[in-house]
Amino acid sequence: MGRRSRQVHERRLERDRTRAVRDRMTRVQVSDETWAAYRVALGATPVSVALGQLVEREVASHRRRTALDADGVRDAVRDAREVASELERLASRLERGARSDTAVR
Repeated sequence: MGRRSRQVHERRLERDRTRAVRDRMTRVQVSDETWAAYRVALGATPVSVALGQLVEREVASHRRRTALDADGVRDAVRDAREVASELERLASRLERGARSDTAVR
């Protein structure tokens, strides 16, 4: 591998390293009750992981709303289908819970 090829390769490796997941720090402004309920809902999931997932969802949502090129639209459609699938699972679970609640009464 020549010097130029090595330099290009090293720059690509460095770029990939900088794109790696890094820790970020933020403050969350919610009531104590909301925070406590959120922590209970997370179970064993670390708050940092859950907040990271929320950020990723927000970015994906923004990309879906603003997609213009063909690749962006394809990604937006894929993401929208994933969200729709998750909502369908949630709705099914809630419907099962509602049916079991009415059967008990």
